[in-house]
Amino acid sequence: MTDERAAAPLEFTGLYNMPGEGLVAEFRRAGETMLYDRQGLQYRIVQLKRAGTDTTVEEIALAQINAIGTPHGL
Repeated sequence: MTDERAAAPLEFTGLYNMPGEGLVAEFRRAGETMLYDRQGLQYRIVQLKRAGTDTTVEEIALAQINAIGTPHGL
């Protein structure tokens, strides 16, 4: 990731129910789009916290996933 992208703010743009994946959170930063399922988002939060990075945006997305429903397949 370039310094420009790292400096750009992360934006949580929404949740999507994707067939075979369940709920997926979409994030955008400097023209780049990233999708995370619940488990991937939890992993990302842990990794960012270990690095001392703010995880507020990711935690908001995870809270919304948790509020909507249970993990896919349960």
